[in-house]
Amino acid sequence: MKLGKTLPIDELVALVLKQKGLYSKFKEREVCGLWNEVVGGLVASRTQGVSMRNGVLFVKLASSVVKNAVLMEKEGIIQALNKRVGEDVVKDIIVS
Repeated sequence: MKLGKTLPIDELVALVLKQKGLYSKFKEREVCGLWNEVVGGLVASRTQGVSMRNGVLFVKLASSVVKNAVLMEKEGIIQALNKRVGEDVVKDIIVS
């Protein structure tokens, strides 16, 4: 980055995170935070935990019916999450 060049704050934060090697972890946390909003109230109310590691989203659900629904819509959920974060962060979803 050249001195004197101004950047929007979001680009500056992304640049610093990339330089520090934290960008992918930041995006993974962002995905986890968006889970409830993307899947909606019914699935969110049955979600017991969401975590992410190395492009894989791990979701713990309290209902086998909701688990099956999520598995059937897995590709659409992956696309929706990636669209919301603006990058292909989620590669797979593992539901338990």
